[in-house]
Amino acid sequence: MKQLHMRRDGRPILSRQLPAGYVFVSYSGQKEQVNAWLELCYDTLIPEKDAVWFERSIVEYQDLIPPRDLFFVQQVSSGKLVATTAAVCHGAQGYVHMVAADPCVRGKGIGHAMLAHSLEQLAALGCTHTVLTTDDFRLAAIKTYLDAGFCPVLVPDPESDMKARWDAVLEALKYTRPVTYLSEE
Repeated sequence: MKQLHMRRDGRPILSRQLPAGYVFVSYSGQKEQVNAWLELCYDTLIPEKDAVWFERSIVEYQDLIPPRDLFFVQQVSSGKLVATTAAVCHGAQGYVHMVAADPCVRGKGIGHAMLAHSLEQLAALGCTHTVLTTDDFRLAAIKTYLDAGFCPVLVPDPESDMKARWDAVLEALKYTRPVTYLSEE
């Protein structure tokens, strides 16, 4: 079964600030950052805390330049890295990649701020639209993406009915705003 796909065209980005006490930090190659990435992504995005997953998912990912594209959210008081994502530019298309947050900071608006930061970075790199993939069970993340203007894309999937899956997600979210379904281009 394919992941859910979403797309956002280059309309204005709603700026979102991190809550007080948190800052964005770019990847600088420190081993502690790799370990934090593994910890944040473990279980929901990667199956084990082995550095090979960082290599495959970040270092070897097409067009991803880690110091430019990978960033973290850091809690200022503790120095702890509490969230991460990468914003990758593939020509005119941006891609939001590997979004993860520590459960202790969920619900604070960090995901909204990270997504806005990613979209701003991709726009600055010349991307005219942005895509992402996600899983049906990542409801809070999907709500964040919808709120930021991403639309569901109905990609062909011989193993599932993509429209029915999206309808079920929107029902589970009790999402009341109008949603436009896009076809795969």
